[in-house]
Amino acid sequence: MENLNRMAVFATVVSEGSLAAAGRRLGISASAVSQHLRQLETAVGVPLLHRSTRKLTLTDAGAAFFPGCEAMLSSARDAEQRLAEMRDTLSGELRISSTVGIGGKPLCEALAPLLQQHPGLQLRIVATDQVLDMIEHRIDIALRVNRQLTDTTIIAHQLVAWPLVICASPRYLSLHGVPETPEDLISHRWITGMPASGVNARNIELHHSHYPAVRLRIAEGQVMSDSMAVIRDFTLAGQGISLQPLYEIQDKLRSGELMLLLPEWRPASLRLTALTLERVLPEKTRQVLQALRDYFRRIDATTLAERG
Repeated sequence: MENLNRMAVFATVVSEGSLAAAGRRLGISASAVSQHLRQLETAVGVPLLHRSTRKLTLTDAGAAFFPGCEAMLSSARDAEQRLAEMRDTLSGELRISSTVGIGGKPLCEALAPLLQQHPGLQLRIVATDQVLDMIEHRIDIALRVNRQLTDTTIIAHQLVAWPLVICASPRYLSLHGVPETPEDLISHRWITGMPASGVNARNIELHHSHYPAVRLRIAEGQVMSDSMAVIRDFTLAGQGISLQPLYEIQDKLRSGELMLLLPEWRPASLRLTALTLERVLPEKTRQVLQALRDYFRRIDATTLAERG
């Protein structure tokens, strides 16, 4: 590796025409340039330059050696330029892992403007409710819900905290009655989330603006899933009560397909986090993160306004 550096110095000396000029180009002294040349000639075993007080000329060996050194230096500069473009521009592939619910309409609405402005940007979206290994799957950004991080090499970027609500379908409520107090929830049928869903529906803490918090232990549901979409579909079908992100069911509440239960009692919010493997991010990753942050905060503001 040392010789590669010396070869770059040699190519710069030849291109600039003097040790002093090469030193200015490289940001080192002329004596340091001379030392690099002597070490390179010692390593290759032949003189590369004839030195005089007025000029430098290539030896036959130096003339044969120079094109390869010049090509190496040019390739290195091209590689640096490509890296700079990848770092500073929105182009190339960006891989995002997200839940199924977030990976559809929300990601499309959040990132469509960036795609329109930067046609060289290529998104690869892996929508799954399973937690993927970011290194194995080459994930640049992983969107996680209520995840506790144990890997200190992963950087967490908080995006938003969404309200969770308790809901059921009118069909279920007509058969089983409407719970009037938090304690009533214990005797009802539940559709519960498995750990990968990010929502623990078996241990619920409900908060009220005027009363102490209430902690409930819910029996395991007849239906459990790691997917919020699956939990929601079974809830719509009248199979039980579930916790749902408010922003995902607002259309169902408006249409009457789902009903809010105990609206003044609020479960803990759902935290959406973006994970990256790097602290210093390429420009495309940084801008995608900012677009996600802006979008989800707008959605959050709208959701809270509609809830009142």
